[in-house]
Formats: sequence, structure tokens, C-alpha cells
Amino acid sequence: MTPMLAAELTTADIWMLVAIVVLLLLAVFTAMAETAIVRITKAKAAGLVEEGRPGANALQALVASPDRWYTGLLLVILVAQLVQATLTGVVAGRLFGGLGVAVATFVNVVVVFVLAESAPKTWALQHSERAALLSARPVKAVVDFAPVRLVSRALIGLTNVILPGKGLRQGPFVSEEELLAVAAEAEESKQIEPDERELIESIIEFGDTVAREVMVPRPDMVCVSSDFRVADVMEVVLL
Repeated sequence: MTPMLAAELTTADIWMLVAIVVLLLLAVFTAMAETAIVRITKAKAAGLVEEGRPGANALQALVASPDRWYTGLLLVILVAQLVQATLTGVVAGRLFGGLGVAVATFVNVVVVFVLAESAPKTWALQHSERAALLSARPVKAVVDFAPVRLVSRALIGLTNVILPGKGLRQGPFVSEEELLAVAAEAEESKQIEPDERELIESIIEFGDTVAREVMVPRPDMVCVSSDFRVADVMEVVLL
């Protein structure tokens, strides 16, 4: 009978399996934290501080300076997912051969999408305040860690070198969809009025509007000589 394993399970394999689980849990936590914190407004964070909620001070510090945490947290998420996927492939390849790598890759995609993306982000959307308070202190500690801060800034600088234009000093932080979600959350918590939310949405939509959609074209022009008197110009304008 052919054994199912291509090689025996070693201590190194066990440690890699433990690392895979830890990295997966880290990916779950950071995905939840990213979704929750970005939905908390400065006014909401200040209110939580006044209530004396645990983690509110750290949350207020993060919300006040998104450039200090967002890029660093994205770096941690990316590293966790990439290293976890790499270790999964290494262990599967050693224990089950080439077919094991293919199967493990497919299973890992499903597991990461469901457990490390969809589930934590959905929960964070439904319980944004609780999730933000729960994750604020660990996130602040991680993004304030000097190596994380320095590497994230270096990668932003590299991006600005590769891409044309002036670039960004701190990196991209919040998408249009996230801004709309924050506006909706603020309206639900009575921090802004419905008409203020509509104004925010209209501003975002206006940014994608082409000039010809809102301006009346003027293909014909009537010109006057520079030596015309004001009365003569008024006659031309009023005719």
C-alpha cells in the first residue's frame, strides 16, 4: 500500500504549520482592524474617549492621523498573507508532492478569502465600534514599531519613484467607497444630517464628472474692438 505522505512529518514541518495558523489569525485580525478603524470618525472617537471606553485613546490617536497607521497596517496584512501562502506551499509540496501544492493552493485561496477577508470584514462592518476599540491598541503598537514604520515609508518612496508625477508623501489611505461608508455611519449615529451626507456624496460624484456634462458649450463668440466705449459694448451684449 502506497503511503499518503511523500515524506515523514518533521519538527520543522510542525513549526511551519504552527506559523501558518498564527499568520492566518494575524491576517484575520488585521483585516477586521482595517475595516473597523477606517469607519470611525474623529467625532466618534472623541465621544468614546469621553465615555472612558477601553482602547478609546489609542483609537483617537489613530483616527487623528491616518497616515501613521494605514500604510503600515497594509504592509503587515500583505506580509502575513504572502508568508502564510508560501509556507503552505512548502509544507504541502514536501509532504504531498506537486499535486499537494496545487490542492493546497486552491484550499488556501478559499480559506483566506472566507476566514481572513470576507468574515472579519463583514463582522467589522456590523460591529465597527466594538471592533475598532478591540483592535486599536495592538494596531497602534504595530504601526509605531520602528521597522514597520520605516519599511512602509521606504515602499511609499519607491512607489513614488516608479510612478510619474509628484507622488504622495504618505501613500493612499481611503477609497471613495470607504469615505461613503464613513458618511453613512456618521449619519446613522446622528453626527451629521442627511443633507450633509448627500453633500458629501455629491462632492465625490462631482470629482468624476466631465466638464462638458455640466458646462454649456459656447461655439459662437461675438468680439468687440478694444477701443469700443462701454455704451457700445453694452449695446452688443444686450442685442
